[in-house]
Amino acid sequence: METVFFDYLTRLVGDFVDPSKRVFLGYLAAAAAIAAAVTLIAARRTPDGGRGALRERLFSRRIWWSRSARADYGLYAVNRAVMMGVVPRLVGQLAVATALFEACHAVFGVPPGWGRALPAWAVVAAFTLGQFLLDDLSRYLVHRALHRWPLLWAFHKVHHSAETLTPLTVFRTHPVEGVLFALRSAAAHGTAIALFVFLFGEAVDLATVLGANIFLFAFNAAGSNLRHSHVPIGYGATLERILISPAQHQIHHSVAPEHHDRNFGSVLAIWDRIGGTLALSEPGRALRFGLDENANAAAGTHRLATLYFGPLAEAGRTLRHSGRRMRNAFAGPTGPASAGPDALTEDTGARRMKRLRTLTGLGLALAGAAGLFAAAGADRAAAESGTLDIYSHRQPFLIEPFIEAYKEETGVEVNIVYASRGLAQRLMAEGERSPADVVLTVDIGRLWIYADQDLLAPIESETLTANVPAHLRAPDNTWFALSKRARVIAVSKDRIEEGAIQRYEDLADDRWAERICTRPGSHVYNRALMASLIAAYGEEKAEAWAADFVDNLARRPQGNDRAQLKAIYQGECDIAIVNHYYWAKLKHGDKPAQQKWADSVRIVFPNQDGRGTHINISGGGVAKYSDNKQGAADFLAFLSEKKAQQLYGRVNFEYPVNPAVGPPEKLKALGDFKEDDLPIVRIAELAPTAQRVIDRVGW
Repeated sequence: METVFFDYLTRLVGDFVDPSKRVFLGYLAAAAAIAAAVTLIAARRTPDGGRGALRERLFSRRIWWSRSARADYGLYAVNRAVMMGVVPRLVGQLAVATALFEACHAVFGVPPGWGRALPAWAVVAAFTLGQFLLDDLSRYLVHRALHRWPLLWAFHKVHHSAETLTPLTVFRTHPVEGVLFALRSAAAHGTAIALFVFLFGEAVDLATVLGANIFLFAFNAAGSNLRHSHVPIGYGATLERILISPAQHQIHHSVAPEHHDRNFGSVLAIWDRIGGTLALSEPGRALRFGLDENANAAAGTHRLATLYFGPLAEAGRTLRHSGRRMRNAFAGPTGPASAGPDALTEDTGARRMKRLRTLTGLGLALAGAAGLFAAAGADRAAAESGTLDIYSHRQPFLIEPFIEAYKEETGVEVNIVYASRGLAQRLMAEGERSPADVVLTVDIGRLWIYADQDLLAPIESETLTANVPAHLRAPDNTWFALSKRARVIAVSKDRIEEGAIQRYEDLADDRWAERICTRPGSHVYNRALMASLIAAYGEEKAEAWAADFVDNLARRPQGNDRAQLKAIYQGECDIAIVNHYYWAKLKHGDKPAQQKWADSVRIVFPNQDGRGTHINISGGGVAKYSDNKQGAADFLAFLSEKKAQQLYGRVNFEYPVNPAVGPPEKLKALGDFKEDDLPIVRIAELAPTAQRVIDRVGW
């Protein structure tokens, strides 16, 4: 119970310290500064220089402690508790993204890989803008539906019953509306992620400021909280046809009949222009907020009970009324009077059912034809002789050197499907007709998904069992590690004394408070590290370490491992956890600026006097339904031999799994290290527990 209450308080306060939220304290301060400046400038010729107007608009008790405002605060507090239990049970953006990504695979086949042809900044800019536009459009559409559909309006009226506006009025919503907007967010963001990842692959990333989409950051920093205020700031007729100003949103809350159903947009006004719902601000016009007078009288008060249960009763009445209308439309009154021209006669009903059956049959026929066509294509692909079909999560530039080396040595032709996500789901959907022979992945978590879903076949290969140590392969030989990645600690050469940090456990020491940077804990690299700590200490002690570690962070978890090294160089933090090869790529790359990032840090292999440094793997297996299992096993065996093992080092600075092969020349400067020989399968088995710990501590 204490944990639940603490989580509730954390969420309650979290909105004010999270830059991705509208009421982040920084945005509130910016809005107050803008409002003060505008008010003082507008009233500068008054005897008190505008100070009275400033007090009235920004600090009036009539606004901040009105019955309406107190209801805002109560709804905010109660809704946070309600949504804590509801949101985890809703469909999330990851589920939407996965489903749509799979649909794209099914419809369009192999992704086009446009990300390889475009500069990284262009992909990031396109994704950031695309996600913002899709998010803003979906807000407009849902908001418009909340006004136009009586059933939804019953719940949205709670928001419009506010008679005084404060920044917290944004939270004056019924939980049903909260659920609708949570599903809207999942659908919009999941769609953007699926489409862009399918088209551009691993190059997709979001341009952020303090962890928020850069466009939303700019919108919020420019005074978005004044939308719910008594400070009517307009942008002028030209700009208000592009962006929704605070004054325009205040018009949306106006009780004036001519303002009803206007300005549904959140950021952009273009949706209202297209939808014919745009209204420009009217300088100097006084507005009264709330519902119309009759509706306010019906609402009675701003009591929480009325705001929560009144909409449910109204929605029930709306449903009953709609039900009666539908019954009348389809059945009509009994007796002879039903024979009128609008009645649904038995003959009319029969004709409609016949058309429905025809359409259903046509749809099934088309679906069957599409299925047969796809099956035939799969059979043709599987029947091609002398080829090897690979499903690969590894980026093309990382795997193509291995493919070329294998083709040169064996003459075997290789077909590859690249995707960062969704290949396991595709393999499941294809079933026995899948053309895949080999699966290659980039971490144990993804490899485990294939094994857990019974998508891999056991391999009998003396070469693989000799070259890959037992703790780095599946107990049933369904998958094998092919390279190793060490999760190391990078520390500032200038600000951290050599030897001050020697273990992962040291990072929980409060002497490092506000000095550590990290990518989000839910990333597979950090989740695997968390799993290794659980294996070493048990869940309770590992969680205590994680909580202390999070308390020592210098900033919110963000970015990739390169970003952590850059942050140390720029002085944002002094310590970071990274995969070793990110340091090597920067150190030995062709960009002088990034070489400086690498030169600014010292790499520490943790726990050398104990269990050793945690490692993750890249690996692979033979697809369960491959019709070329021997060829697939031969390819994996090739990847475990000296030539390919050295390629792993040269191409991506990864350590070989084959004990007979030494580390790449450019990693020798880091020296030898002792690795944790925990069976890598335990990392995968403990991953769900690790994720729960990460969620609880807020990493």
